[in-house]
Amino acid sequence: ELLKTLPRKEISCGLAEIVKHGAIADADLFAYLEQQAEDILALDRKAIEKLVLASLGIKSSIVKRDETEKGERRLLNFGHTFGHAIEKVTGVAHGEAVSMGMVIASALSVKKDLLSAEEDQRLRAVLQNLKLPTRLAAHPQKILDAIAKEKKRDADQIHFVLLNGIGSARVDQLTLEELKDALNE
Repeated sequence: ELLKTLPRKEISCGLAEIVKHGAIADADLFAYLEQQAEDILALDRKAIEKLVLASLGIKSSIVKRDETEKGERRLLNFGHTFGHAIEKVTGVAHGEAVSMGMVIASALSVKKDLLSAEEDQRLRAVLQNLKLPTRLAAHPQKILDAIAKEKKRDADQIHFVLLNGIGSARVDQLTLEELKDALNE
């Protein structure tokens, strides 16, 4: 019931994080998001309980296995490399920025032959069905400049989360040039 007191934008931001969890670690959760978008947006109690429990389980499991963010915990940054930069440059809400960041990361995963074009479309569709943005309305160079200032990067490389498929992710070292190309595309 508490969720029903929040502005819709805050609900959307929370849903972006849940989509992230399904995309990186739980194909069944992701499928549920695809199938139950209407109930989820209506804040149906049963649907929300399922999402919250599944999402908390994924996050706590990953954090427990990697408390210092040296390995697996980095997976929780899916969509956040671009998302944080988009948030900083445009001022959009965190979840909205992460939604757009996930779209860019998903497209980059396709380009690297890790994710199928069909799975990329599934991600975009679930975000759209949950009323989250999938298109960037900012100058790419400003976004890239913000990423270049990211404190978690190593020289000209950054730990970047890519999808191996819906429900599976990995962290690769990518150059700023690769991120620039992805953003421009």
